[in-house]
Amino acid sequence: MGLTKKQKQFIEVFLLVLIILASIFLWDTFVIYPIKLMVVLLHEISHGFAAIITGGKVIDLDIALDLSGFSKIENGNSFIIASSGYLGSLIFGMILFYASYQKRFRNIVLPITAGIIIIFLINSSKNEYLIFITIGIIILLFTINYFFPSFFANIILKSLGLVSCIYVLIDIKQDVLESTTSYSDASVIAEITGVKQTIWGIFWLLISVIGIILLIKSAYKKNSRT
Repeated sequence: MGLTKKQKQFIEVFLLVLIILASIFLWDTFVIYPIKLMVVLLHEISHGFAAIITGGKVIDLDIALDLSGFSKIENGNSFIIASSGYLGSLIFGMILFYASYQKRFRNIVLPITAGIIIIFLINSSKNEYLIFITIGIIILLFTINYFFPSFFANIILKSLGLVSCIYVLIDIKQDVLESTTSYSDASVIAEITGVKQTIWGIFWLLISVIGIILLIKSAYKKNSRT
């Protein structure tokens, strides 16, 4: 006997909440490290995209082993570039999450995302170690997507998408709400606008919470149509 619509909805929401809680509690462990590396890369690449779109140039893009990332950029719109880190993490996360429900969309999104990451790294990063690790993770994702059962592939994509959104929450909590003197995207925006970085931190915090809620709501509705 198959599961009822309500049971599928409950299992889906329970699974998503479990992924969120596990990500938060295991945030500083090796279990989450590969996902965090991809998320931080997407965060920094979002700065690079914003720079190019607004007439700027990416000079260097790098991430240390402790996952502290930076983008050296010339020209471009400073406000858009600084804001794009939080927004980019959120958008990439939502796209990857949605891709777990659409195989055709997933098979388009994964190659494009992988291509973007590799192009940015090869052209902007001087850290060969980072490039090799990232390519390894991308190969692993493709292997999981094309050779593993759909259930497991979907879980990986959902986890990657949710962690990307959660990254905004934890990044703001660590860099803004816990230490208002640290250098962060919010502090750059504060310098540009004259509005306190704590205000900007709370603003992006609310945006990311809303994004996560919308993802869970969307997942619940998709299972109601199954």
